[in-house]
Order: sequence, then structure tokens, then C-alpha cells
Amino acid sequence: LTRVKFFPAEAAGGLKMIKAMCAAYTTVRIMPTGGINAKNISEYLECDKIFCCGGSWMVKGDLIKAGEFDKIKDMTAEAVALVKKIRG
Repeated sequence: LTRVKFFPAEAAGGLKMIKAMCAAYTTVRIMPTGGINAKNISEYLECDKIFCCGGSWMVKGDLIKAGEFDKIKDMTAEAVALVKKIRG
């Protein structure tokens, strides 16, 4: 087992908990989901124990219902830019 989804990441201790778990399981890499957002994704992606992050902050149900697809597109582009900035 080398890849694990960790949910709900923020409610279960966030990056501090992930680092503690990975200290014992050195070959495991984590995909945190739950509570990941534009404000904290950078700190997760900067950790070498994280192989990717899951998040839905950029595709909220109310935006879909309202047909605000330009806003969804912009928020998704911001998320992609954050990932590219950190992970290249």
C-alpha cells in the first residue's frame, strides 16, 4: 500500500496528523480531502508526503445551480495555478 486517501483531512488533524502518520509509514503518500481549500492547499502541496489533494471549493453546488460557470472556471484556474506554482 503506497497511496492513501485521508478524509476528512482538516477535521482529522490536517497536515500535522499526516506527517505523524507518515513518520511510521515512510513509503505511503497521502491524498488529503475534506477541508482542503484555496487558503490551505499550498501548505499541503508543499509537503513531500502529499501526492495530490482533493477539493470542491471551486465547484460549489450553488454556483452550478446559478449557472455561474465563468466563476467556476476562474476558481478552477486559480487552483490549477496554485498547483503549478508549487509542483511545476
